[in-house]
Amino acid sequence: MGHEFKEDLHLTSEQEFFSKFTHSWQGGYFEGNPLDPMATSGYGIYGYNSCLYTVYLTCIRNHVHSDSTVLEIGPGRGAWTKAFLERECSHVYVVDAAAAEQTGFWDYIGTTSHVTYIQSADLMLSDVPDASIDHFFSFGVFCHLKPQMCEKYLNSLVRKMRSGSHGFLMIADYDKYNYCIAHADQLSIKRAFGSRKVWLLARLAYILNWKIFRSKTDLQGVSKNDDLDVSRDATTRWYHWGIDRACEALTREGFKIVERDMEIVSRDPVIHFVKP
Repeated sequence: MGHEFKEDLHLTSEQEFFSKFTHSWQGGYFEGNPLDPMATSGYGIYGYNSCLYTVYLTCIRNHVHSDSTVLEIGPGRGAWTKAFLERECSHVYVVDAAAAEQTGFWDYIGTTSHVTYIQSADLMLSDVPDASIDHFFSFGVFCHLKPQMCEKYLNSLVRKMRSGSHGFLMIADYDKYNYCIAHADQLSIKRAFGSRKVWLLARLAYILNWKIFRSKTDLQGVSKNDDLDVSRDATTRWYHWGIDRACEALTREGFKIVERDMEIVSRDPVIHFVKP
């Protein structure tokens, strides 16, 4: 009898606890729209993160492990390379047109036997062993290559990747780029500063800066017919390859497209593909 009484008290306590939720949040609790890249939320100013961190979470963290051999084209100083090493991968082959002394690569990542730095003047990937790569990654590089050069790289890449390996490739697409610029009010941090949750003075300062300095600080729209240097670096160019042509080239080489665009960067496509 006593045991049954205790069970009744426990049940009553749970019923009372859950009954509180039947009267809370009229209309249903709504944290924010998870499909909106710049939606405000209950996290306020802590509800945003760098798109580069999002790329790391989606393209690296769950795909690179202790038994992974990685190929990165265009490491620069080594920011992404260091991310691979943080995942304790087996080895990273990095291929760059510039010497490591010029990029400061070893100064940034430190001395390690887990990285092979290859300075290359062609698109053949000759110094990368065939069928050795589990994970391919390139970000902010193929956008500076002419489409035919990108496609020649893919022809070399297919021999280097193992069956079942994953690739993540950021490319330039002027259509997506122009859409991003034209919809800055929805896709940029400008929208977040329009939120009532951000301090009034900060909002006013940002809006004033946007109106006065946007032509100098913001990106400008581009035309596919123009050979423009949208990176504002006189030594490089930024070429339209486009999602359709890039995916067609990947398919032609025998890769399978997982996602034509992962939609993790508002300005540029990131293509996820695998080698069957």
